Amino acid sequence: MSYRVISISRQFGSGGHEISEKLSRALSFPFYDKDLISRAAKESGLSTEILESADEHSDNIPENGEQRPSLALSTSDTLFVTQTKIIRRLAQHENCIIVGRCSDVILLEEDVQLLRVFIHAPLRKRIERIQKLRGLSAQEAELLIRQSDKQRRTYYSYYTDTQWGIQDNYDISLNSAYWGVEKCVDLLTEAVQFM
Repeated sequence: MSYRVISISRQFGSGGHEISEKLSRALSFPFYDKDLISRAAKESGLSTEILESADEHSDNIPENGEQRPSLALSTSDTLFVTQTKIIRRLAQHENCIIVGRCSDVILLEEDVQLLRVFIHAPLRKRIERIQKLRGLSAQEAELLIRQSDKQRRTYYSYYTDTQWGIQDNYDISLNSAYWGVEKCVDLLTEAVQFM
């Protein structure tokens, strides 16, 4: 039996996490996001705190994208390898939603029905959203958004040799500012019926 897996990539502040949560309830599919870190901690033997610092971050990745001179795995490498195993295992055993973590590329060759989704929104709308959610000024929110998106882009590119956010990599791309969170959930719920 082939399971249905929805991989949701998202720009920071676009509401991708909220959409994933609501879609999970609408479909009765479990969704995996930050909890993949605690699972990876158990499997790798590293602490959750150490892995959280490497989660979808590019701090340990060379800026030019070249390989590190050392053959030793960095924390980011360990997290990526461990999460890859977990993501593949989950996809083989249940219908689910996986948020980020390069799951759209990791699962491409797996025997699953994969729907690759990218949630985005104009920068102005994302700034407004982050200001409300985090109580930040517009400048602070914009800086956080730009840093987070840059880290995700670098991480994704380094581990997949693919560009993050490019429409060719996704089956559906939704502007959450245009559609709104609820309508995005409705559209994705409808799309899953055709998988």
